[in-house]
Amino acid sequence: MGVGPIETPAFVRATGAVRPDGPCVSHAIEIDAPPEMVWDFIADFEGWGTWNPLYIETSGPAEVGRTLRFTVVVPGLRPRKARAQVYTVVRDELLEYGLTALAGMLKAFRYVSVEEISPTRCRVDNGEIMAGPVGRLVARSMGHKVRNGLEAMNLALKSVAERKWRGRPV
Repeated sequence: MGVGPIETPAFVRATGAVRPDGPCVSHAIEIDAPPEMVWDFIADFEGWGTWNPLYIETSGPAEVGRTLRFTVVVPGLRPRKARAQVYTVVRDELLEYGLTALAGMLKAFRYVSVEEISPTRCRVDNGEIMAGPVGRLVARSMGHKVRNGLEAMNLALKSVAERKWRGRPV
């Protein structure tokens, strides 16, 4: 993965979710746990800080129209507090949220999607589209760091979901 265009999953096309044009940084991973169990970790935004190395402090419900508040730690950058609005929630499949930064010059659109591979296995695609007048510049200058953060988040999600699925303490 890396910086580049993304393929829009079928459920995003079916639900009419709109993603902005711009470079996308993403990371995908397969998880040996039921998609519903993985979704429970994604939908519990307020609990992300307990397992997620990218979002160390989180608050707000993952509900359409609501505001999420968080501290994000992109590898190689200082921690940053931010707020985002939830755009889309499709149970067991998709969370989309976004924020505006740099006086409106950057629009960051985040998504986490879950696709069932089998009843006990799924693929999680985690990404950020960097839109707005400086989106391409930001993607070129720090896209690799954002991708590393997305990978760390996915690896942590895989670890907690698989541990829970196997009956070990999370």
